Amino acid sequence: MIGIVSFIIYSGVVIAFIILVSVIWILIYKSTRLKLKLIFIEENYTKLLEQLKQLEHDRLNYIQEIQELKTRIEFIKLDNSKKEKMNEEALQLAKASLLDLGNDLSKQLIALHKQETEQSRKLSENNIHNTNLKFQQEFQKLLEIIAVLNNRVDESTKIVEVIKSSLLSPSGVGMLAEITLENILKASGLRVKYDFIMQCNLTDENNIRLRPDALIFLPGDNLMIIDAKASKFLIDMCNNNNAAIHTAKVEKLRKSINLHLKNLSSKEYAQAIVDSYQFEARNFNNIITLMFLPTETAIENLSNIDREFIHKSWELNIFPVGPSGLMNMLSFAKFQIKEQMRYENQKLILNEVEKVILSINLLTEHAHKLSSNVQGIVSSYDQFAASFNRNFLSKAKTIQQLGIETKKSRNISNNRLMLPRYQLVSSKSDIDIVSAKISDTKELEDDK
Repeated sequence: MIGIVSFIIYSGVVIAFIILVSVIWILIYKSTRLKLKLIFIEENYTKLLEQLKQLEHDRLNYIQEIQELKTRIEFIKLDNSKKEKMNEEALQLAKASLLDLGNDLSKQLIALHKQETEQSRKLSENNIHNTNLKFQQEFQKLLEIIAVLNNRVDESTKIVEVIKSSLLSPSGVGMLAEITLENILKASGLRVKYDFIMQCNLTDENNIRLRPDALIFLPGDNLMIIDAKASKFLIDMCNNNNAAIHTAKVEKLRKSINLHLKNLSSKEYAQAIVDSYQFEARNFNNIITLMFLPTETAIENLSNIDREFIHKSWELNIFPVGPSGLMNMLSFAKFQIKEQMRYENQKLILNEVEKVILSINLLTEHAHKLSSNVQGIVSSYDQFAASFNRNFLSKAKTIQQLGIETKKSRNISNNRLMLPRYQLVSSKSDIDIVSAKISDTKELEDDK
């Protein structure tokens, strides 16, 4: 029992001691922090005092500058007031002088105005009189010119009517389409009388004359026949506003086009061309026929008039085209003709290449002869330089050592007198190596 009590007392003393130590440590820690804060505050206070002194110094400087500026402003205001007074006085004097001057000038101007008014009145009367005379003369000339223009307009109208009537005639419209076709063919880059023929006259087996507008010779013994078609009904349709007349002209145009398709399909162009004496040496594999219309609008109008127009044409192996479609086909034909020309000229190109290779062989032989001559020259020069440096210079040096020398020879060294020597190195070029590889490859291919 006594031991327990003593243990409790001992424990209490220890705990109290620990608490006391903790309290002391806390007090020491807080006091340390307070000291540090005090030091920090003192430092800040010192800095703030310095800043305050600087601000006070700046304030005094600013106050001084403000005082100086106020003084300047007052001086400027005083100066401005003096200048304003002087300006007002000068203005009053100027107004007075200008008023006097204005009175004098007004009197002089009134007198001059009266004089000029009288002169201008006389001049204006003369000018009006002269202008009236010129106007009457010019008006008379204008009437004469208008009369001449009326006569020329009447003549031009008659000429235009004649041209229009000639163009609207079947023969005139046909000639216009043929001219358009010829211009397109010439602009396409094809060669006349070689790639195409215009207005070729043919006869069939019944001695009936056939004249296709154009024949285009395509590669592979193929032939393109172009027959131009134009109708005055297409122009009449655009210039007609009457519905009944328009319907009648549309029906006439449809019948005309169908009749043209029938006649075009019945024309045995292919057989006539084959039988023609001009093409006896040629056998055509394929022959196509184009019906050329001078405008794209014509094809569109014909398709609107007859929905089966394109289909019927294709069934008859006839292909309607306008300028754009014909240009596209001619561009493709030109490309094929150029390719065929390259193929036909291939043998000629090979012959020319063979001639070039033969000329290269001749040049190579001459080069070998030249190289052997160069090698001989270099070898002879090297032997001469060796003999000169070894024999002649050594003897000349001996003579010089014996006391026979000139002023110039004293400053010349032996190395400067020695002739340079050269050696010619021959090697196999890269071309020879490549040609050897190519020949080896060909030999391997031949072995396979």
